[in-house]
Amino acid sequence: MNFLAHTVLSGSNSDVQVGNLLGEFVKGRLENYHPPGITTDMLVGVRLHRIIDDFTDHHPITRRSKSRLVEEYGLLSGILVDMFYDYVLAREWATYSALPLPLFAQQFYEAVERQRPFLPASMQSTVQSLISRDWFTNYATLEGIEWSLRGIGRRFPPAAGIERSITQLEREYAFFKADFEEFWPDLSQRCFDYLSSIN
Repeated sequence: MNFLAHTVLSGSNSDVQVGNLLGEFVKGRLENYHPPGITTDMLVGVRLHRIIDDFTDHHPITRRSKSRLVEEYGLLSGILVDMFYDYVLAREWATYSALPLPLFAQQFYEAVERQRPFLPASMQSTVQSLISRDWFTNYATLEGIEWSLRGIGRRFPPAAGIERSITQLEREYAFFKADFEEFWPDLSQRCFDYLSSIN
């Protein structure tokens, strides 16, 4: 799953949400990861990020989505499914949240800004772009997904050109939407179970 889904799955605690974003940038074991300013709830978010990634990578429905892409995109199909699912979530937002997407996005950006002084240098450029270009709201458009995929290709040369996949996303949207709708309740329950277990 990509950043929007990770944030939604974090619940209403803004530190858990920011920690989930941080989880994209923290590698290795967490036992001794206690940098200044990183709260206990943010560490919960980091762990949740890993749970989401592991659950998603091994779920038969996401594998089905990848199978639609793997012939042309190989190992990059996982990246594309993550982005395509965020597109579905953003486009169908009213089905999943009573809070308008622009307001949800703004509240999250404000939470990130509050914690920004404590976030590692490795994620500062991502945070800047996330907020200034309003990634979450733009995920609801094909143009926003195309821009994001082009950015992935710039940062990760083997992925250069994957933005062309939006033609398949547009053509096969109904299939990816159906996969997402089947997968989301399973993933949501897994996240709910984890968050409930630590409260």
